Amino acid sequence: MIFGDSTFLVHTDHGRIVYSVQPHHLIDRPGSTLRERCMNYGHQMAVCNAGQWYRPGMREPILDTRTIALLERVPNA
Repeated sequence: MIFGDSTFLVHTDHGRIVYSVQPHHLIDRPGSTLRERCMNYGHQMAVCNAGQWYRPGMREPILDTRTIALLERVPNA
């Protein structure tokens, strides 16, 4: 996993999701929020449900403590 300036955390009803978004989708557009652009155009990198981080698809848990620490520091969308 690579984290950069275009990685954001989105809170949903199902948990927290980390998205990587291409820079051209980060441009403000009328009637569109950063959260919506992340969900519509971003690539899921990780999902947190009930306190456990998973890879996309929620079948494989992320157990590496350094990766989890990085996920916890991703900025909110």
